[in-house]
Amino acid sequence: MGAKSPKERAALSLPEEMERPRRRCHVVVDATIEALIGAMRDNPQGVILYSDELESLFANFNRYNSSDESYFLSAFSGTPFKYIRKSTDEHIFLPNPYCSIIGSTQPGRLAKQFGGERVVNGFSSRFLKVYPDITDMPTWGSDRMPDGIMEQWERIIRKVVTFDFKGKEQPIELTFSLEAHRKLCEWKESVNNAIYSATESEAEKAVCGKLETYLIRFCLIIRIMKNICAGESASMIDVGSAEAAIGLVEYFREMENRVIRVSLSGNLDKRQSELLDALPYDFRTSDAIDLGRSLGMSESTVKRFLKNSAIFRKEEHGRYTKMSCDP
Repeated sequence: MGAKSPKERAALSLPEEMERPRRRCHVVVDATIEALIGAMRDNPQGVILYSDELESLFANFNRYNSSDESYFLSAFSGTPFKYIRKSTDEHIFLPNPYCSIIGSTQPGRLAKQFGGERVVNGFSSRFLKVYPDITDMPTWGSDRMPDGIMEQWERIIRKVVTFDFKGKEQPIELTFSLEAHRKLCEWKESVNNAIYSATESEAEKAVCGKLETYLIRFCLIIRIMKNICAGESASMIDVGSAEAAIGLVEYFREMENRVIRVSLSGNLDKRQSELLDALPYDFRTSDAIDLGRSLGMSESTVKRFLKNSAIFRKEEHGRYTKMSCDP
């Protein structure tokens, strides 16, 4: 029997329909897309989706609904969207969707999960990736986390989750101090814009755009954490928070470049792979052109290849070094 309207229920002398209970949670583990959308509806503050294997999550995208992946593209910016749960014919409207996804994968799966069309549509660059520089298996030791760290972190999280996001309280607007604003603009012009203009890598261009969004979010997160830890109520983002946010952004840029290099190492064509192998660690543009010609590559093709800053680093005019394909 389908759901009836209040008017239909009154005409049939049926009791008022009970409101469906809402499951409150902060973390969802390995949920289907439909279950995740339901959790986001029941928890307007947002949820964290933990997926031990991201491949299983991505495999579910578009399996039952061709728009699943596009929903997550919109959710990154908090864009409202409507989702239809086909299993129950339920229409769910999310006015302020928020979902953070945390998970892991293997290096050999990076190209499939974050390459191709997911580079072009911006899906890949929405993820902050961590690819640690580990060459040896870590040893087991007796070092423990310093006392008080877990308690302090719990206090921060508990304070944040008690904020009212239902409109009962006026939102707090944090502005930037003049020095913080200057620091951020300086980073954008001298660092991010410069990298964007210099590279021909679509993956790196996409990252430049999303890092600007993350920079502002990091500023907000750091300032809120400072307020909670110091018992302050500052409504201005200071230059220290801005500098810390820039440091985080550049850390994640380097992590992204490691991922791009690993992905590209399996996606270069035959001549590009041969040229990359033949080049020494430190080389001149003329050396690359000569080697490229011996492989049947034109000068313009070689120069275009050298602009891929995920593979090469420009040290000075006419001189490059190779970025290792191993992080």
